Amino acid sequence: MNLPIEVPLTRPVTFDGQTYDKLTFDEPDLNAQIAYAELEASFPEPKKVKQEDGSELAVHSPVTAAKVNRFWLARLTGVSEAVVGKVKDSDLEAVNAAAEAVLGFQADKGEKAGESSGNGSLAK
Repeated sequence: MNLPIEVPLTRPVTFDGQTYDKLTFDEPDLNAQIAYAELEASFPEPKKVKQEDGSELAVHSPVTAAKVNRFWLARLTGVSEAVVGKVKDSDLEAVNAAAEAVLGFQADKGEKAGESSGNGSLAK
């Protein structure tokens, strides 16, 4: 995947005198990961929903899910949550697809952790 991913907005967002006609998504940095861990610590306990196979699935509320979405959209694009909060429903599918692609790319990288020898050259 080529990063960053640019998503043109069919309904530009204006916030604080600035108009955003596109959002540009890139991989998260360490600060975003720390901020997410802090946000996640503030979530209420998820509801346990019994599945047909007898297992239980932890399900967060729609409010929590929306906050997570807003957080990652803002962090991946480098704009404030206030700006992202003004993105219209007609643009959400494309915006969410870009975020999922970037976050999925990160997950793919994580699955292969430890497979390479790193960036440095071997000591002699």
